[in-house]
Amino acid sequence: MTLTALLIGNESLAAECGNLWLDEGHAIAAVVTRDARVARWAGDRGLRVLAPGADLSARTDGLVYDWVLSVANLSLVPEPVIARARMGGVNFHDGPLPGYAGLNAPVWALLNGERQHAVTWHLVTAGIDEGDILVTRAFDIAADETAFTLNARCFAAALDSFPSVIDALQAGGQPRHAQPAGPRHLYRRADRPMAAGRLDFTKPAEAVAAQVRALDHGGYRNPLTVPKIEAAGRVLAVGRAEVCTGSAAPGTVLD
Repeated sequence: MTLTALLIGNESLAAECGNLWLDEGHAIAAVVTRDARVARWAGDRGLRVLAPGADLSARTDGLVYDWVLSVANLSLVPEPVIARARMGGVNFHDGPLPGYAGLNAPVWALLNGERQHAVTWHLVTAGIDEGDILVTRAFDIAADETAFTLNARCFAAALDSFPSVIDALQAGGQPRHAQPAGPRHLYRRADRPMAAGRLDFTKPAEAVAAQVRALDHGGYRNPLTVPKIEAAGRVLAVGRAEVCTGSAAPGTVLD
């Protein structure tokens, strides 16, 4: 059974999952992206490329597809675009649900001191990251994890789990299960760490170092804020922090 997807995504993960989908013998009606690399990939594969935007629904009118695949896509998919899919839509989320819905889930997990993380493939509904779960992959967070390394591990987990997603979509979106019971938190685009990321040296050294790691994107764009300190009337960005032995009043320079 050959399925056709409308692929929506703005990072290389979208292209990698698109390759797996095509290699399985399925088709892609069009690729919706604002990322030049993804657009080049789509062009090389002979696929139609569409830009996202408010009029996306009108520009996809006439396309026939079974599933919407939203992969590394941080924008809501217009409801008419989902409704046009014969079988529905599935979204990749880089965090466990329902506790880490919304944006920047890996960063918030590190800021909150979590010991385990997960990626989730879920069905698209009218709510943000509220749909039934198709596939999830959980893994432990390393002691020296940064936002950069945790995002990379989410990328790897997404690729590792996508063949199972294909199996589920071939079965009509089965098996699926409701999101587990528990508190739901939706992290929005405007959410930021407290005090604009300024380090609080009244906290344990381990917590301060963890905050620096949580905001370390390894040279990639930082969507939240940088960790910072104030010294001699200047605000300085902090690139790295480690816990060292020593004892003194908070803020004392030991070396």
